[in-house]
Amino acid sequence: MSRLSTTLRTRRDARRHLRDERAIARALASAPTVESAHEIAALSARR
Repeated sequence: MSRLSTTLRTRRDARRHLRDERAIARALASAPTVESAHEIAALSARR
C-alpha cells in the first residue's frame, strides 16, 4: 500500500508542476509589456 500511495503522490506532484508551468507560460504569453514578462519570468525562476 505504501508503494501505491507513493506512486500516486509522485504523479499528483508531477501534474501539479506541469499545471504550474503551463500557467506561467500563459502568463508570459499574455503579459502586456516586455517588463511584465521579465518580472513573471524572474518570479518563476525563484520558485
